[in-house]
Amino acid sequence: MKSAARGLILLALIAAIAGAACWFTARYLNRTIHADKGDAHAWIHTQLGITAAQEKALEPIEQRYAEQRKHYGEMLRIANAELGKAILEERSDSDRVKAAVARIHEAQGELQNATLQHIFEMQSVLTTQQYEKLLQSTADALSTAEHGR
Repeated sequence: MKSAARGLILLALIAAIAGAACWFTARYLNRTIHADKGDAHAWIHTQLGITAAQEKALEPIEQRYAEQRKHYGEMLRIANAELGKAILEERSDSDRVKAAVARIHEAQGELQNATLQHIFEMQSVLTTQQYEKLLQSTADALSTAEHGR
């Protein structure tokens, strides 16, 4: 029985970590920096002073990122559903559960990489001052998330 209890505790811990990582990605990288087109544009305009010409130049970059966010978000949704099903069916820390957790981590990592690449790609459109402000805001959001502020 001790082994089963340990397995359930480990499974709960893995699920909590996966949930926290999902929350972090959604809350701080996607919402704070680029939640949806309306929020992103409002944030960019108020914080960076984007011009109309810059906004037009950013459109293809924003479109590519929106498509990536949608793709990785769907991957994450599917992987989370697989994990839920595996937990109920396997009832232990099985290879199937571990594989589902790995797929969740992969989707989260890919989403975070896409977000960072998007930020770095914006450098080609922004002024040096705007880009530095964007990088600082990104670092601040990550720092705040890490320390729970």
